Amino acid sequence: MKMRFITWNVCDGFERKFGHLERLKPDIAVLQEVRPECIAYAGLTERAVWVGDMGQKGLAAVAYGDWTLTPASFTISERWFIPLIAQNGATKIHIVAVWVDSAQECGPPTLRALEQLRDFIAAAPTIIAGDFNHCIAMDKRKGPGRRFSEVLALLKSYGLESAWHSFYGEEQGAETAATLYWRWNAEHPFHIDFVFYPERLQVENVSIGSFEKFVPTRISDHVPVAVDFAL
Repeated sequence: MKMRFITWNVCDGFERKFGHLERLKPDIAVLQEVRPECIAYAGLTERAVWVGDMGQKGLAAVAYGDWTLTPASFTISERWFIPLIAQNGATKIHIVAVWVDSAQECGPPTLRALEQLRDFIAAAPTIIAGDFNHCIAMDKRKGPGRRFSEVLALLKSYGLESAWHSFYGEEQGAETAATLYWRWNAEHPFHIDFVFYPERLQVENVSIGSFEKFVPTRISDHVPVAVDFAL
């Protein structure tokens, strides 16, 4: 079975942007900075799981086609990490949708969430994806417990790796493509949106949206990350 997985911080206004997402033909999409009323406008409420404060931007996951999403039967202390069960017929995988709050230190809540999700991740093939608002390039002058390198080490101990980096053989911090253009500026690129996956899933392709299509046109300062899996 094939599955196209997309994560994208839409930078609000999803009611005007969902067509850009759907032209990428996702099976599962994780979306940040999206409001529930915008999901409703797109006709996706019944296919989506959303977390946030009503009337505010939040975190969502959306299933298309024959895929369904069900929240896990437990919650964790870190609200911007949503454990989900994705199913298509007899095929079932676990997903953790992510949007790390950039108003605070990003390392500690991510490490706490991953520790709390340890058993969930071990129970089934798990994809952890979203806007981590953190990367190796931001680790300088950060002490223990605050570094993205520690997040990567914990994910590696769970058997998870970044789809972009493994597929293209790139090192963390030396990416040839960015996922965020800070302040909508091509001169401030960062790779902070990730799809982490287990080796038991096969990656057939990974693509990242272009600066030219998404940023100068004011669609979003983030570009979508799309991963094609063979399950």
